Amino acid sequence: MKLAFIILAHNDACNVLRLITRLTGDDDLVTVHWDKNNPLDFQALAKRELSSDQLSNLHFCPRFAVQWGRWSMVEATLSALATSLAADANIDYVILLSGADYPLQSISALKAFLSQQQGKEFIECVDPEINPWVVQGLVKERYCQYHWFSWRSQRRLFDFSTKLQKKLGINRKLPENLKAHFGSQWWALTAASCQKILAISQRRAIRRFFNATWVPDELFFQTLIAATVPKEQIAGTGLTFYHFDNAGKPLVFYNDHLEFLCRQNYFFARKLSPEAKQLRKQLDDYIDHNPNKTKPTSINKYLDDYQKFSAIQWRGIPNRRVIGKQNDAWYGDLEWNTQPYFVILSNTDAKLNPLQTALNQLPGIRCFGELFHGSYIDYSLLGHEHPFYPANKPALRNMKRPNFLVDLLTTNSSHFVGFILRLPSDNEMEKVVLYDPNATLIFIQPENNPINNGMQQIDWSGAFDNMIMQDHMQAARKAGKAFMVVKTKQQHIPQKALRQILSQLFAISNTTKVEN
Repeated sequence: MKLAFIILAHNDACNVLRLITRLTGDDDLVTVHWDKNNPLDFQALAKRELSSDQLSNLHFCPRFAVQWGRWSMVEATLSALATSLAADANIDYVILLSGADYPLQSISALKAFLSQQQGKEFIECVDPEINPWVVQGLVKERYCQYHWFSWRSQRRLFDFSTKLQKKLGINRKLPENLKAHFGSQWWALTAASCQKILAISQRRAIRRFFNATWVPDELFFQTLIAATVPKEQIAGTGLTFYHFDNAGKPLVFYNDHLEFLCRQNYFFARKLSPEAKQLRKQLDDYIDHNPNKTKPTSINKYLDDYQKFSAIQWRGIPNRRVIGKQNDAWYGDLEWNTQPYFVILSNTDAKLNPLQTALNQLPGIRCFGELFHGSYIDYSLLGHEHPFYPANKPALRNMKRPNFLVDLLTTNSSHFVGFILRLPSDNEMEKVVLYDPNATLIFIQPENNPINNGMQQIDWSGAFDNMIMQDHMQAARKAGKAFMVVKTKQQHIPQKALRQILSQLFAISNTTKVEN
């Protein structure tokens, strides 16, 4: 049996090379799509680091600048798929992986398994009208509405467009009488089905429709397979073990996850932390020293101890913390936090440096910057950074953002701590603080005058900022939260309002000291 592996990668080049080494050990083909957003010449790196035997089975496809949730993800996959099928006419299966995946069993065991499956397609194809698949967020809107904006980089436009289309009753129909099906992005398909998908993907109506869907990598292949393959030939699962928590966040595996992963009878795991180099070595040793492991006859998740597993906060730092079963995994350690703190919620353009400086001059108050900035941790206070969370390594914070916040509060327990949160945050921390009884909220609201001199001069940015701020204030009201609202003038906080904030937070700080 001949396999072709596709690797979609955008960073962590060293671990991608390690994955390639593992996959090319049985003379199978590997095609890499290296994200065009990353300027690293990965092809040149591979030629320097890999052996001639490995390079003979390694191919590189045309690159695309991939944006999460957009058609470019499917475009990259189709590019790698076309390259793979053109490289070898004898391929039996194509297996899609990411650069953060890693094998749990040997390739020979995988081939033995696939040889027994009589050409089944290993992909999730879930009809959303029958069974739910999406954990949280949009479902039917993903394909019935038009999506021209990036959820991550154009969040305000994305939200505005979605709400507007809902009010207008936009309801697109899939082309060619297709019926939408959802499923994981990661699949293993026969070469024959892959050829069909490549042919269908060239149709103008198909490309035009899916190009305007949201997260099409969880919709495109699944919908086409459901339409072209008999139902009994679709396994309904992939070969890659993955799992999401109750908040829709994927589990990330670290160096102490070997035992849990080895209990699964999947062939790959998603997704391993870039820092989990020891885990990768342990998996290599496990595979090499267990050649006689019983080959699975079906794919099933073993999650009987998942409640215990999910209650452990995997930190990526020495020693993990066990805190018992959580009532709500989204809040993490905030469920046990009793230390008050304050949050300054504002739009992206508000000038907050004078407020932050004034707060840090008050005794007993410590105001950090944008702790949850997407690219780094903005401590803004030299000498008060948390030692476990370097400012330039936000990935450690992102493993569990509420836990990072609790860690910072704990190390600054002698102060009334606060930070700035720009809206929309793109990481949903606003949902955390809006409902946290220990959080004092201060909304910095932009001027409410989006229309100047008629409809031809609408301040769209101001309109979006006000809409987002009003939505969050309404959510706080529904949660029964008291909060303070201050309006800016030309994005600056007036002096009177500045003194009001200082006075209120200083009073809360003194009350907190008395209670403690």
